[in-house]
Amino acid sequence: MLLNDTFLLGCAYLKESNYREALVYFRRLLAAYEESPDAAVPAELLSNCGLALALGENRISEAVAYCTSAIKKEFYHPEFYVNLARVYLKANRRSSAVDVLNKGLKIDGQNPGILTELRKLGIRRKPVVGFLARGNPINKVLGRVKARLRAKDKKTRKQAAS
Repeated sequence: MLLNDTFLLGCAYLKESNYREALVYFRRLLAAYEESPDAAVPAELLSNCGLALALGENRISEAVAYCTSAIKKEFYHPEFYVNLARVYLKANRRSSAVDVLNKGLKIDGQNPGILTELRKLGIRRKPVVGFLARGNPINKVLGRVKARLRAKDKKTRKQAAS
């Protein structure tokens, strides 16, 4: 079996949420890279292995190390940020997950994976008047007005496009 086939099988199990089976393939690949000292472990393998470790065996610190080293190797892959955020969520570190996803947005502001994770987390926009509390009546009224204007603007853009 080729290394690529092994990686693809591990990724398929990862997508099916069969994390332990994915780890079998990822560990097999890691062992193959350890035997060859001149070959560098691909960042994709590190990131996916880290996610599988966290979700399959609850080995959070090792998973964070794998995912962060993948980001250090290739910071321009938004899916690495999603994987690390999912690891943080598994560890109940919501604020760390949000921070990582926001860093990923700086790389690709329209990445569907990052935007989906942020929507799942229910990230709210900042209050309209920042120095007032979110529950202040002024912020509530201005927030509603701003939301209506945003919806109206979106509707007119949609009509103009068609």
